[in-house]
Amino acid sequence: MKNKAYNLAGYSFQKDEPFLLDANVWLYLHPAPSDGIKLAGLAYSKALKGMLISGSRVILDALVLSEYINRYCRIEWEALHKVTYPKFKEFRKSSDFVSVGQGAAIFANAILGLCSRHDHPFTRANIPQILSDFESGINDFNDGLLAETCRHNGWKLVTHDGDFMNGGIEVLTTNRALLNACLCN
Repeated sequence: MKNKAYNLAGYSFQKDEPFLLDANVWLYLHPAPSDGIKLAGLAYSKALKGMLISGSRVILDALVLSEYINRYCRIEWEALHKVTYPKFKEFRKSSDFVSVGQGAAIFANAILGLCSRHDHPFTRANIPQILSDFESGINDFNDGLLAETCRHNGWKLVTHDGDFMNGGIEVLTTNRALLNACLCN
């Protein structure tokens, strides 16, 4: 089922309205140093501020935090350390990783401070359907799990991932391609 997408820029946040922010949004809000600040990050920063001011619920799933931390570290490795450590695990075990790991942990703690934690409903997820969608190329496996989590809990997903066209959920984004494919209003 196609998702319904709303333009984040004009969205009016409500008290107790639940939002799950995708890892790519957290990477805009707390980027790895070598990745720099991106223009889209300003819109997501303004949206997070709007959520917090209105009393919306910002929810964090362990899957999202894991994706954020892993991507943050890989961005730094790819930009600064891949020549010295051709394999990421070599880098992770090196002394050069310590400052990267510390940076990721500082931002992860900041994210945890803004969100309410949620236990992932893996046992309730429709894994056969998620695997079928993955197998056919419709969804990334983790994206399928996030869509399923949002659907089960009645949450809106805030993402910049242009692949989030399917799942039967409501999505808030500034991604033009996603908005055009799933525009609701």
